[in-house]
Amino acid sequence: MVAKQEKINLIDFQQRFATEEAYRQYLFQKRWPDGFKCPRCGHNRCYEIITRNLYECSRCHYQASVTAGTIVEKTHTKLKIWFWTFYLVAHDRRGRSATSLSEELGISYIKKAAMNNNPNIFGL
Repeated sequence: MVAKQEKINLIDFQQRFATEEAYRQYLFQKRWPDGFKCPRCGHNRCYEIITRNLYECSRCHYQASVTAGTIVEKTHTKLKIWFWTFYLVAHDRRGRSATSLSEELGISYIKKAAMNNNPNIFGL
């Protein structure tokens, strides 16, 4: 069951998610609310591999991503685009077409159609 999430207004959304790093920090908190815990060995210390957006366990060297196991796993699309997509879909009572979203966000229709699965995945 998905917990009901508090809605956030546009200004607060823009301020909260001003950078790509802010999106990653949000996902990190959602994935590891009590701090990093290695999915393989359970160790709680890691190194951040900034160039690859990964966290490496300092014990077993397993590399974990904040997007693993989510709808945006293995994506090459910036998290900014994903979060804006989820925000716009979640805040429109009438619904959004893939065409209108792709026009608003400046992305291709096909890519938008692939994103159009689960707008509440991050609780936006």
